[in-house]
Amino acid sequence: MSTQTAPPTSMTAYPLAANTLGAEEISAARTVLDSGLLTMGQEVEKFENSFAAWVGAKHAVMVNSGSSANLLIVDLMLRRSGSTAPWQAGDEILVPALAWPTTVWPLVQLGLTPVFVDVDPHTLAIDLESARSALGPKVKGMFLIHVLGQVPNMRDYLEFLNENGLILIEDCCESLGGHFGRRHAGTFGLAGSFSFYFSHHVTTVEGGMIVTGDSALYDDLLSLRAHGWTRGRSDKNAWKEKYPELDERFLFITAGYNVRPTEIQGAIGSVQLRKLDDMLDARQRLALRVHEWTAKYAPWLELIGSDRLPMTPSPVERRERTHSWMTLPFRLRDFAPVSVVSLKRHLETQSIETRPIIAGNLARHPGAERFKTRSAMSLAGCDDLLRRGFMIGCHPVLDAPVFETLESAFYSLSKL
Repeated sequence: MSTQTAPPTSMTAYPLAANTLGAEEISAARTVLDSGLLTMGQEVEKFENSFAAWVGAKHAVMVNSGSSANLLIVDLMLRRSGSTAPWQAGDEILVPALAWPTTVWPLVQLGLTPVFVDVDPHTLAIDLESARSALGPKVKGMFLIHVLGQVPNMRDYLEFLNENGLILIEDCCESLGGHFGRRHAGTFGLAGSFSFYFSHHVTTVEGGMIVTGDSALYDDLLSLRAHGWTRGRSDKNAWKEKYPELDERFLFITAGYNVRPTEIQGAIGSVQLRKLDDMLDARQRLALRVHEWTAKYAPWLELIGSDRLPMTPSPVERRERTHSWMTLPFRLRDFAPVSVVSLKRHLETQSIETRPIIAGNLARHPGAERFKTRSAMSLAGCDDLLRRGFMIGCHPVLDAPVFETLESAFYSLSKL
């Protein structure tokens, strides 16, 4: 097969994201619509309880997006209803330069200073030596991203954090299903965020979740999600007794947002969660096939994280899964015969949609120049990912024509 400048007219596109919503999800949404009970209620609560059990967390709070989940976590690091907050405006927080903006923007929006550090080339998570080099008296915490499904060795991170008196919060928006030591991402720090955007492991089209083991933080999350309300809090009676002159049904104790999800999202999420183990197995099987094609047709192309793949495509026990494969990230090896720009262009002509790995190096984006930030002396790893990295989708639902498009595209790499 020779390379082509344009795909055959019969070729089915391989997109970055695939629709995993089926008849069961549509039926669940229709049931909610027929009920007339549309705003946040029992369906959201059911999904929260099931999600907390699935990941092994004490509490889960659903919101309208993973971005909002990050915002609420950061907000509550600065102000709490009944105790002293651990951070204050002006504090510095370690963040990876390989990041999606909404991990970083809440920090600057709420008066904190992001400190960009480099990432490990294998896990793509924060490089601890880079983090160590960026320490200073104002550094109070770390916002760790579990990148594209990989969960790093959390013993090393917890040791680093304990040594330096830093508080951990976790962005797991890309890594639902990922564990370390049989413990789910997001349960190592004070709180963890998840996203249910259309392209993620579980989708409610838009949506997110926060998990925490801290019951006081959980209460404050409930208030912050909905206007600063006491509704749903475990201590609402104490607030009622403190302010008996106010209507207990409409009692507001702090500044809040309106980032509530809908009942439709909760109902869809419950259906998706029941399918998650099978979808994670399917993602891993596809990653294994692509790794095999890469080794055969393009040994100059590295599938990042392939060292986490099993030898055979057998199902993985839930708590043993250390990589949940949200996308397929690649890095060109030094002896690659093409540049990343020309390779992406070639794949696009083969109907394979491509994109940078997350946002590449966020510290290099003009948005970061608008705010007070600080960076480690070197961000060479992130710069290298900008220069040699890209990713494509990893789909748990893949029909034959789309699979054939992907296989054909990888075969064509042998002709470059």
